[in-house]
Amino acid sequence: MDMESLKAEFLKQQRGFQIANELRVRELKARTHEEWLHGLSGLFMVKEPAGSLFHDAADLQKVLVEHDVAFCFIGGVALQKWGEVRQTTDVDLNIHCELGNEDQIRTVLQKTLTYRDEESREVFSTNRVFFGRTVNGYDVDIFVGFTPYERRMTERAVMQDYGLEDPLQICSAEDLVIMKTLAGRGQDWVDIQRIIQRSGETMEWPLIYRELKPLLALYDEAERL
Repeated sequence: MDMESLKAEFLKQQRGFQIANELRVRELKARTHEEWLHGLSGLFMVKEPAGSLFHDAADLQKVLVEHDVAFCFIGGVALQKWGEVRQTTDVDLNIHCELGNEDQIRTVLQKTLTYRDEESREVFSTNRVFFGRTVNGYDVDIFVGFTPYERRMTERAVMQDYGLEDPLQICSAEDLVIMKTLAGRGQDWVDIQRIIQRSGETMEWPLIYRELKPLLALYDEAERL
């Protein structure tokens, strides 16, 4: 794939990130008190494992592993390990999928998830982001990447115990910093600071800079480095 085609695909995916953020803002504004209370159950997973967000993430992981999908959890689930522990009410993950194989990934995801709405169905087709919902009502945002970086990210993933039957496969601390730099929102910079404070000297900065420079160039966001 030539550089112009690669950049065009990146711009599509960048729009997917923007849509994900816009959708979260809209859903937060429309959230009822009952929905807010339901979201709290994810925080008390030890007391209520059957309905917890982490339990639903584990169910999704089983399906992905069964179908040999390269993936890792990112976002709030990974932040519990690498950053500041805080409540999270949705699940984010990244999948590596070669261009042209999106239909196979869609089929696998629909074994355990439903689309949140009709708009979500269209976003997956155009921007490679799957806005799903678990059987217990938790939102799941899945970013379907196609670059060698995203493949390497899944290869660097680690297993983390969340008190469930099986550990969850989450991204490395370095890759969480990379993705939050790419997102570049206010809270992302706060999260990066917490990840650095928690990781200390174990953070592999040469890897971060090596991966970030070409990615930021594709996004035309070199100043974020």
